[in-house]
Amino acid sequence: MSGAVREIQVSESGQTSNRSTTDLSEVLSRLEVIETYLKDIEGNTRSSDEQKLVFRDSSDLVTVLIRTSIISIGEIDTVKQEFTCDIFVAAKWKEPRLKGRKNEDIDWSQEWHPRIVFFNALVIDKMEKRRFIEEDEDDIPYAYETFRIFGTFRENLELDHFPLDYQELTITLMSDWTDKMVKFQKDMKRKDWIRPETFTAVQQWNLQRFVVTISESTQHSTASSNNNYPMYHIKAFVRRKNGFYLWNVALIVFLITALSFTSFSVPISESADRLSVTLTLLLTAIAFKFVVSQSLPTISYLTLLDMYVISGLVFLFCIAVENGLVVALPVKIQKEVDRICLFTAIAIFVLIHIIAVIVVLMKKRKVDKTVLEYAKKYKAVCEEIDKVGMGKHIY
Repeated sequence: MSGAVREIQVSESGQTSNRSTTDLSEVLSRLEVIETYLKDIEGNTRSSDEQKLVFRDSSDLVTVLIRTSIISIGEIDTVKQEFTCDIFVAAKWKEPRLKGRKNEDIDWSQEWHPRIVFFNALVIDKMEKRRFIEEDEDDIPYAYETFRIFGTFRENLELDHFPLDYQELTITLMSDWTDKMVKFQKDMKRKDWIRPETFTAVQQWNLQRFVVTISESTQHSTASSNNNYPMYHIKAFVRRKNGFYLWNVALIVFLITALSFTSFSVPISESADRLSVTLTLLLTAIAFKFVVSQSLPTISYLTLLDMYVISGLVFLFCIAVENGLVVALPVKIQKEVDRICLFTAIAIFVLIHIIAVIVVLMKKRKVDKTVLEYAKKYKAVCEEIDKVGMGKHIY
């Protein structure tokens, strides 16, 4: 009996040991899977050439020269405040350590590079990147890093003048090195280009045929890093074609507001009929206000079109108030007061549209002046490059 008990105990202890070994192996296998996932995540969040950083002397400020060619600009989404772009960027810098070496002998993962990132890129659908060297006149070679990128970029649109607005479509480059180590400059041996024939948003926008670049550094605040980082802005310019909003919104609001004068043809004694005309027009104008809102992102300021539509709503509101209050006046003076209100309303209506035309002309002139200044800046840069002499293009 006792032997049978011992056999059972040994059997149970063996099963327990086997179960513990099995549980331990399952835990280890799961840990291996988790470790694999973590490595995959780390590999996806860092590019292969960033896994091993090559540092330079901190006192060695490297000037990186940038040239760009905007191959095409696609959809410009006003509501989402983003645009698609196909762009080529070439960055070059003097690299004495590569002197006497050939492209095929260089392991670029072991060489320094400016660690350029596209700061405002939301989605990069395609990227082609390559590196090579090119000899220069002073025997110190230039190291090149070129990018061909197609993606979606974020742009905070300025819509104060909508629908007479122009927009700066900016692609921002930034280095992960501080501005004490890297400095961005325009490559003054080659022009920046934009290709208008590939512009696909031609139904809504006019593309300006110049590119403006600006080099600056980030500004740190008390809540952020104490380091500043170099940034390079590549700006293309588009002007909105306002015909759609002029004929389908502004003209309709104008006609709706003008129809409010028909309420004065209804006898004062039939105030309900008067109010029904005015209130119906008011509700129609409100519907058009929602149409305008759907064409814009959520912004905290009024655009030109907003101001015009709201002025029409306020005008219709005042007409409705007049229709309701004139009935409460003594019968003897109702017609006289109503006639005075009619002439006053006509004068205000005309004045609103005179002011609107003046504002539109002033805003248009301001936009024209701004675009012209940028065009002159681009032309001056091109003339300076022509004086230096065009080098061969690198694509």
